[in-house]
Amino acid sequence: MTYNSLQFILFFAIFLIIYLLMPRVRLRQIVILIGNIYFYKLAAGFHMLAVVIGTSLVVYGTGRIIEHIYSGYETEKEGLTPKEAAVLFAGYKKQAKKFLLLAFFIILGILFYVKIGKLLGFKEVAKLSGLLTPGRVLIPLGLSYYTFSSVGYLLDLYWKKAKCEHDYFRLLVCTSYFPHIVQGPIGRYDKLLAQFGELPGFSYERVCLGLQRMLWGFLKKMVVADRIALYTGTVFAAPDTFAGFEIFLAITLCAVELYADFSGCMDIVIGAAQTMGVTLDENFKHPFFSKNAAEFWRRWHITLGTWFKDYVYMPIAMSPRFMKTSVNIRKKYGNRPGQIFSCAIPLSIVWILTGLWHGTGADYVVWGCYWGILIILGTVLAPDFKKWTKKLHIDTESFGWKLFQMTRTYFLFVIGRMLTVTGSLGGFFSLVSNLFRESRLYTAVDGSIYQHGLDYKNFCVVFVGLLLIWVSDILGGRVLIRNELSRQPLILRWLVYYGGIITLLIFGMYGAAFNPSDFVYGGF
Repeated sequence: MTYNSLQFILFFAIFLIIYLLMPRVRLRQIVILIGNIYFYKLAAGFHMLAVVIGTSLVVYGTGRIIEHIYSGYETEKEGLTPKEAAVLFAGYKKQAKKFLLLAFFIILGILFYVKIGKLLGFKEVAKLSGLLTPGRVLIPLGLSYYTFSSVGYLLDLYWKKAKCEHDYFRLLVCTSYFPHIVQGPIGRYDKLLAQFGELPGFSYERVCLGLQRMLWGFLKKMVVADRIALYTGTVFAAPDTFAGFEIFLAITLCAVELYADFSGCMDIVIGAAQTMGVTLDENFKHPFFSKNAAEFWRRWHITLGTWFKDYVYMPIAMSPRFMKTSVNIRKKYGNRPGQIFSCAIPLSIVWILTGLWHGTGADYVVWGCYWGILIILGTVLAPDFKKWTKKLHIDTESFGWKLFQMTRTYFLFVIGRMLTVTGSLGGFFSLVSNLFRESRLYTAVDGSIYQHGLDYKNFCVVFVGLLLIWVSDILGGRVLIRNELSRQPLILRWLVYYGGIITLLIFGMYGAAFNPSDFVYGGF
């Protein structure tokens, strides 16, 4: 069961009705947990759910142990000076660290085992018993998403940035929450746990806004992304048979295909959570309006970037040993080398790990290095770029310059997408060589471009769909549009709703003759 399947729509409709009829918070929590289990069973199977439950038990137990250890510090610190309290806390923290590392060994060990197994070509199995045979790997649904959230929660407890959850039932509900377990967003458990403790009752406005957002997500995925995939999938499956214009069109469209696919899923799951009164973190903020690579990744997959910033980048950059080394380099070699060191080392580690998070192949490692180099160069050379724009009398506030920056960032993303879209570095080089081998511009006018998965009418549907997404982003995003729509007369609102549903039914890609594609980021 995927979010864009009829099975999910029927499941969610029944679930939501039952959920909204519940008069008390505890009953709503129980309904959500039952919904989580049923969804996971249909989407992955009970055997994989056992891994999720096991992870939640490790997280819960470790959290309670860390809290118990720190409670001793709270008792003993009374009457001590700040310096004495700091020394005392360091001892308790050292004790807590042992249990934290043991939990990481278990939780991250599962993730590493899966990643290594996929790299080595292990055969995937659906049951725990299948792991008894060598060369087999079990891949739980949403593994990297709930693993990252669990690690973040434990680190926040270890750093005393969050309070430990005493109700295991609520933690399990949070860990297995079906709207975000497959593809994120990567949530912070402390924020989610607080919301699960105060699940509100029925609200017509909230449910309506949530369903609106879900509909918009279905339109982006099923009308735009899945339709583009018919063309890009054909080209990328056999890049040697295409050239010039055909490949350029495919690589240009594959970027917006990924955006419509991933952001469409986020709209569906965030909207589904909103109907229950749960607010999930936003994962996109108009990324194709970005002026540079660093800004792009602050707008794209926001929760992943935030996670790496909070739990990888900052601990490295703010560690005493690293800061001391950075200061010594500044003193010995000057501010610029010190700046380069303090920026390049943490960012390099972050982007190598980001590449490995997406995939264990050489293409994803190169992809991570590619983005890391771009962001490091952009950060280090920012003062030089500023000087050159002044010397060349470039108006950096002009529309033309901003349009150039956005176009440049878009094609930097396209190049990055080319590195991984074929599944290998060899496929990337094949795309590049065929892109410049011959143009075949005539395919744009003789109609042959419409013989690779999309005919003329479907290309028109794609163009209109992308135009609507672009206009939506320009107007300030979904929230502003939905707020404006809510102020309109009832008849007009329902005309828009029915228009969206009819559009989905007429132009959506589904049915017996269509092989529905999973959400791209659902496999990470």
